[in-house]
This record gives sequence, structure tokens and C-alpha cells, in this order.
Amino acid sequence: MHNLESMNDAVRVAQQILAGKIDPNLGCGLIANIGEKLNYPSELAVFMLLGHEQYGHEGLGITAESCVPNILDACRELLAAQA
Repeated sequence: MHNLESMNDAVRVAQQILAGKIDPNLGCGLIANIGEKLNYPSELAVFMLLGHEQYGHEGLGITAESCVPNILDACRELLAAQA
């Protein structure tokens, strides 16, 4: 995948997640990285939060798998906001 740096790239990754072409957990991390590069825009804040939550919180019952429904919802919201 080419260098991901723009809001358009984030939208494209979200589309690919919803289409089943990118694993939701991986895609969330990609969008979170884009958010960091763009200086933390509010539109991508949920991905940065979910990217953090999906790993290292298993003791609290939060796993990468349990984050998937929230990632999918966040993708739908991002696409609706960009429409």
C-alpha cells in the first residue's frame, strides 16, 4: 500500500474495511496512523482510541476481536460524514 497521509486515504481504508478487503483491526491501525500524521483531526479520533484499545487491554476484557463492531461503526460514520 502506498504512503497513507490524507483524509482521502483514511476514507479509502474505511471503504476497504467495510468491503472486507482489509482486516478491521489492521485497517483501524492504518487510519489511526493517518490521524497522527494529520495532527489528530476529530474525524479520526475514534480510530486512534480504538487502535489503542484493541491491544494490551485483554485483562480488562477488551480484545482486538471485541473492537471490530466498533471499528465497523466508525468506518460507516466516517464515510457518512464525508459523503
